[in-house]
Amino acid sequence: MSTLAAFPSLWSYALDRYARQGVERLCLILQDEHDWDICELLWIAWLSEQRRRPAPGADDALATARAWQQEMTVPLRERRRRLKAEVRLQPRLAPLRQTLKQAELQAEREMLARLEALPTIDVETVSPLEQALATCQTLREATAGAHPVLRELLMRWMLDTSDAEPKPTC
Repeated sequence: MSTLAAFPSLWSYALDRYARQGVERLCLILQDEHDWDICELLWIAWLSEQRRRPAPGADDALATARAWQQEMTVPLRERRRRLKAEVRLQPRLAPLRQTLKQAELQAEREMLARLEALPTIDVETVSPLEQALATCQTLREATAGAHPVLRELLMRWMLDTSDAEPKPTC
């Protein structure tokens, strides 16, 4: 049986990894302060644990997936966040904010499906963590401030742990 067939789907992996203790805070730092796409980081970690990385010819397809994220997911997230303070003043807006949150989650799920479908290749690597960091560096320059947070996040995702906090988002 191939590694891909034995490994959970990217969506299942994302739900499990995002629920781990301390991960949400690290994701928000990387996303909000360093402009990293968390779905893309989950994909990189998922591939690295399978000893795989994006194929050299995946650039155009990755650009298309990134465009989806920018055009669909990011605006939904921005609108949901904008409503957060307003819901405190006008509680009747809470269902609208919840609807935006669900739409954002569905857009992220679609992003993960697009990433999962991209071509990959096998890699010979000693450490999935080092492979993930190398892939991150290949796909995008990590600033000095982001690198320690990125390393900590990937370490939390790649360690076997049972301290996950159930959450329905990635």
